[in-house]
Amino acid sequence: GFVSNLYKHLDAGEQGDIVSRSIVCCRDGKPVTMPPPPQPTPPKPKAAPVTAKKEAEANPMKSACIGALVLMLGVSALLGLGEGVKTSLLTTFLLAGAAGYQAVWGVAHALHTPLMSVTNAISGMTAVGGLLLMQRSSDAFAAYILAMLAVTASSVNIIGGFVVSQRMLDLFKKPGDQDYSLLMLAPGAVFLYACAFHTELLKPVLSVSALLCVAAIGGLATMS
Repeated sequence: GFVSNLYKHLDAGEQGDIVSRSIVCCRDGKPVTMPPPPQPTPPKPKAAPVTAKKEAEANPMKSACIGALVLMLGVSALLGLGEGVKTSLLTTFLLAGAAGYQAVWGVAHALHTPLMSVTNAISGMTAVGGLLLMQRSSDAFAAYILAMLAVTASSVNIIGGFVVSQRMLDLFKKPGDQDYSLLMLAPGAVFLYACAFHTELLKPVLSVSALLCVAAIGGLATMS
């Protein structure tokens, strides 16, 4: 096979394989002229650099019109939402939305997982609804069972959320750092005391708890 192919390329002359014709120096007692080496592939001509498209200059009037239109639609939607809604509830909703947005927006990217676990624990407030339903559904067995399931699931949600947060935050601790987070139980004891022995302070307790919740989320904006 190899010799027959070699002879075939030699008999083909200039059309034969250049490698086969180059490795043979004589045939039938006659010298075989080595073919000239192949010419190098000419370099490709350099393509002209593509000029970047000139960015269109921002039109200040157009931007102002868009901003005004968006604000007008937002204000109209809020005014429409206010029909039939108590002013205090609407004000609380707007302030909570603004404060929550600013707090969550400032959280560092590396702390998004603790943020999700904290908000997951906050969503466990459905336990409160379950407890209220258990109190008021003593005659309805099905509703009582559903309330118990809601309280159980919410309790797992709350505990799991804070456990995940603590584990994630432990990853940022430096060797030798001491953890004094258990001291935060002291303010919690003050809240429990106020709720148990001073029922007239329930509304202030709710307000301060909501403020501390937003402050806790805002604290995730720093890595220290």
